[in-house]
Amino acid sequence: MSPSEVISAEIPIPSSLYDAIVQRAQSQGHSITSEILALLTNSLEQESLQQEIAAWESATDEDWLAFATTLHHEAQ
Repeated sequence: MSPSEVISAEIPIPSSLYDAIVQRAQSQGHSITSEILALLTNSLEQESLQQEIAAWESATDEDWLAFATTLHHEAQ
């Protein structure tokens, strides 16, 4: 990550949460900052995956037929 892609932010968190993050970071050989970034990134990826799964589950038969047709045309 280049310095231009980084925004310094300060947020208050409960000391028990901070202690848990420190322990996790130390056990994995990470810095506290990199551990917090990994946790946040993982959380966002999980949310994105959950949204994608919800979209797949809510798709109608017509959506799936249109998708199959698109794949068929792209394969030709």
